[in-house]
Amino acid sequence: MNLNRRHILAASLLPLLRPGTGHARQVSKRELWNNATGPHLRGAVLTQRRVYPEIDGPEFLGPGPIGVPLADEALAALAAAGANLLILSHPGIFTETPPFRLAEDSLTNLDDLVRRAARWGLYVVIGYRSGPGRSAFTFHRDDAGSWFPAHMLDDRVWNDFSYHQAWEDMWRTTARHFRARTNVAGYLLMVEPNANQVAVDAAGRPLEIWQADRLAQTVANTPADWALLARRLGAAVRSIDPETPVLVSPDGYANSMFERNLGLAPDAPEILCVHDYTPRDYTHQAADAGRVFAAGESRFQPPQHPRWMMGEFGLHRWAPAGYDYLDERISDLERAGAGWAVFRWDSGWAVYERRENRFNVRAGGENSQILNVLRRRWRNNQSRPPLDLRR
Repeated sequence: MNLNRRHILAASLLPLLRPGTGHARQVSKRELWNNATGPHLRGAVLTQRRVYPEIDGPEFLGPGPIGVPLADEALAALAAAGANLLILSHPGIFTETPPFRLAEDSLTNLDDLVRRAARWGLYVVIGYRSGPGRSAFTFHRDDAGSWFPAHMLDDRVWNDFSYHQAWEDMWRTTARHFRARTNVAGYLLMVEPNANQVAVDAAGRPLEIWQADRLAQTVANTPADWALLARRLGAAVRSIDPETPVLVSPDGYANSMFERNLGLAPDAPEILCVHDYTPRDYTHQAADAGRVFAAGESRFQPPQHPRWMMGEFGLHRWAPAGYDYLDERISDLERAGAGWAVFRWDSGWAVYERRENRFNVRAGGENSQILNVLRRRWRNNQSRPPLDLRR
């Protein structure tokens, strides 16, 4: 190892910069997801997508090819609040349209985020929200034709097996690039798979199936069979990196009601990753709605799989008594030993945060009750990734 003066200086400062380093406990990547001894990972989600100047303009998502920019101050603040996990809901590192090839700008951006998170003692989960045959606009399909043109919707991954091969190649490349990174705690194969809604039938109509058994019967062994694709992607990752855990979400946007469709055996190596915003009319309410949550509505019933985590949950920051809702939800996760990540953390890009701050847990100020709930829970974190001066 060749250490120059800059490396030595950085190494001497890092214990001062990384919160809790002196008391941090290091465990194996697999142990980080052990619900029987956990939770070990508690943190937040940050999302990015490819920038399209024709719809985003020159500032909204930043000047680069991937936005929004993530400031070092944002990472420092997350770590200082006690979090030890950052879920990177990131654009895939392969092009979305054929001929499929490495998207160098996306890989460069992701590599930079992983490296900078390591400097602040944060584990990361790499999750792809888009990739071959899947655009990020799948999450905004109700807005097609308004702020973005409908032709930018792309869900062909659920209708053409050739896109499955491209996703497999993308994950092999990802595992090869990041397998030595000590702070990469997991690979999330796809953020909120949604074949149940957007895959089309023989007549070209969206499936819109919200019953697990019916979905399984309808899509079995077709390109819309997410369980089939997930098994393929998981095997591809493990063939390159058998140490870093694979996280897999159910269909229906990571809805636990579709868990059984994945067919995970109790001893399967995958970590189940679910998202939940129940009750949605409370968590996603308008600023003047005044909807309160009733007794029991914040509770979450654990999935069947013994190793699982909550990859997203949260609420609009103005929801009445939102801090109580989050506290009760987190209590259920803690009792289940499940790692968790709240949606979402502040990016530090002011232009964006002034307009899109509904879920931003820092938008209410550093003394907000929501942020105080999270700080109190994050304070229980004991694990931090080991330092790696080679990186």
